[in-house]
Amino acid sequence: MLATRTRWPGRAAAIAALLAVFAGTWIALDRTEHRPGWLVVEAPAVAIVGQPLNIRVTLKPSSEPARIACTLHRAGEDRRLREHIASSGPARGTGDGGSHSFRFEVPAIAGLHFVSAVIWLSPTGRWQDRTIAAHTRLIPVERSAADERTSALKRTRVYASTSAAEVEAIEARMEAASRKPQGRPAAWIHPAIAAILLAAAALCLVKAGRRAPGERPAGERTLWLVFAAALVLGAVMELSGMAGQVAAWGRRLAEETNIYESRKPFQKAIMAAVAAASLGIFLLFIREVRKPGPHRSLWWAGLGLAAYLALSFVSVLSFHAVDVARGMLWHGVSPVDAVRGAAALVTLFAAAFAPARASGAGTT
Repeated sequence: MLATRTRWPGRAAAIAALLAVFAGTWIALDRTEHRPGWLVVEAPAVAIVGQPLNIRVTLKPSSEPARIACTLHRAGEDRRLREHIASSGPARGTGDGGSHSFRFEVPAIAGLHFVSAVIWLSPTGRWQDRTIAAHTRLIPVERSAADERTSALKRTRVYASTSAAEVEAIEARMEAASRKPQGRPAAWIHPAIAAILLAAAALCLVKAGRRAPGERPAGERTLWLVFAAALVLGAVMELSGMAGQVAAWGRRLAEETNIYESRKPFQKAIMAAVAAASLGIFLLFIREVRKPGPHRSLWWAGLGLAAYLALSFVSVLSFHAVDVARGMLWHGVSPVDAVRGAAALVTLFAAAFAPARASGAGTT
């Protein structure tokens, strides 16, 4: 009973750490989306061709005088926002914040699958002079009769658009970058990681089958075999490019089922869960490697494999922050790929230096 009571503080601390990592990862990913906080937009669930579309924008109070304008833009099946197709009239004064209603007529044009309202503030009302801007989620366009989905206004997602000053800064950076050689991911990185994984898999098979069954615990042999299978699968994914194909398939599926823009909370939850699970595995690793015995090599190999799989899985999810990290290259190698390769090396060295036989095996 006493031993059980003494374990509770440690377990409670571990649970608290896992929850803290989950929440911290969620918050960090959420902050990377840069959602505009200067307005709230209400819009219907769908837009009907030939019918009016009402948008309500509520601005937060601002000390700077400005004018607000709103235009309706179109998007096709590729979900790329294009030119504006309707206007709600000239820009109007914002006053001291408050609500502003905009009314559009959705035109019947070819290739119209989605619309989005683009809102901006400008001292002159002109788009070229905008100081801040935002656009709504893509609103599906239908050609059926109007119903409650087109009349009921509900708060909708809003995404930041670039201001005129930000566009100038981006263009300046692009012009400066054009004068330098463009970095590209190294062609050898995936084959190199695959080679490490295959070498580690071969060593895992050696550790699983070198000794007779009676000289190595069955559970240990099973784990080495599981590690080998996972490593071979990882190598196949690296060489075939299946990971990128799976990511593209998931993106198309999200677009076809109209959940593309609502996928982000699920992505953040999954990434936060992966981060918390990784911490849990690391805590178990720290506890187990303190104990003497040949199991240490198994834990080292499992830790490296878990890190490789977790990073590869997060990379496939393709969240914006992860894509940015993948785009940061040093001699053609991104931080994500560098850490994935390091994790594979941990498994390789753990399998290479693992004891050839269980402790005490074959002794009399």
